[in-house]
Amino acid sequence: MKKLLISGIIALLSMQLVQAETICDARISLADARFNLMMMVMSTDKAEQDALKVEIDNASTELERVIAAMLKDENKIDDSQLTILLETWTAFKNTRETEIVPFIYAGDNMKAIGIATGIQAGRMMTMEGIIQALNGDNCN
Repeated sequence: MKKLLISGIIALLSMQLVQAETICDARISLADARFNLMMMVMSTDKAEQDALKVEIDNASTELERVIAAMLKDENKIDDSQLTILLETWTAFKNTRETEIVPFIYAGDNMKAIGIATGIQAGRMMTMEGIIQALNGDNCN
């Protein structure tokens, strides 16, 4: 009985650690996507912009993978918060791909900066707030 109880406690703690790691993965991927986007906005070198775009796409793919995993998790945390996170991310990514990146490639970095530090900054604050509320502030 004691062995079963200990196994149950270990399993419960493991689930919490896995979930916390997933939240931390979301936080890291989101930060990577945003950082590389801001670096791309500041760059005027086409080769550097292309390399940063690859990093942005990689971080974005990872973030979407993590959010999908959290939504499928039977022991998931607040479903409504995850849905808002996904909706906000989708809007963020759409604006990035349809407005910011085209402005950068057209050489109009000032318009890209305006969007990145305007509506996108608000979306970033929303996403970071959700991740923090889901225990993402416990990441190392």
